[in-house]
Amino acid sequence: MPITYSEKTIFSKQSKSIADMLLHLDQDNFENTVLLFKVLAHALRNNEVLIEGLDESIFERPELLKEKIYVLLQHALTVATAAATSTVILKDYSPAQLGKFFGVSVVTIHKWIKQNRFVGVEIAGDNKHNRISENTEFITNSGDRMLVSEVAEMWHKQEAEMAALERQESQLEYYTRLIADYEQKYGGEFERTLGAKVHLTPEEQTDAEIWSHLLGRQNIEFGDSKE
Repeated sequence: MPITYSEKTIFSKQSKSIADMLLHLDQDNFENTVLLFKVLAHALRNNEVLIEGLDESIFERPELLKEKIYVLLQHALTVATAAATSTVILKDYSPAQLGKFFGVSVVTIHKWIKQNRFVGVEIAGDNKHNRISENTEFITNSGDRMLVSEVAEMWHKQEAEMAALERQESQLEYYTRLIADYEQKYGGEFERTLGAKVHLTPEEQTDAEIWSHLLGRQNIEFGDSKE
């Protein structure tokens, strides 16, 4: 049960609120807060710097205790996520790679990031590039959620199936079949549909690029078959 990227982001942002909540409990529950603080402080590894110099007087200084609880929660998150990734190396993907997996343009991927459809992911700042972890949740048009890793897996499976089909038919047949799929989707040949449009949606732009590439490959294969 690994901690997802979105859960890590949410916990990190909510740590101060959690620390504040733990301090504003009645006396009986506050004693539980003290116990929780002590147990975590001594249980977490690489925690010597945090607990060095602390004594019982910290529990009489609410603001200092709140600060130390926040630091402790952040450290606990670091330890938890490090443990989760120590045996499993998570992949991350660029917007271009995600565009390939989802079958959309990079512009659309950036639009989805701004719309928070990649849960917990924010647009990178200047001179930075987004890298989105495979355990990030993606919100579909229907509101369902799925992991980026699941989308990547479906793409790789589809690619493998296409490669298998390609081996069973000639290159010319392969490209002709894929072109026919686009002609059926848009109701005609490229020149009379997407090739004639001035303004394309992100999906149409991606399809136009692929369709045009397939037509070029078909012409090459057709020429080779006549030689």
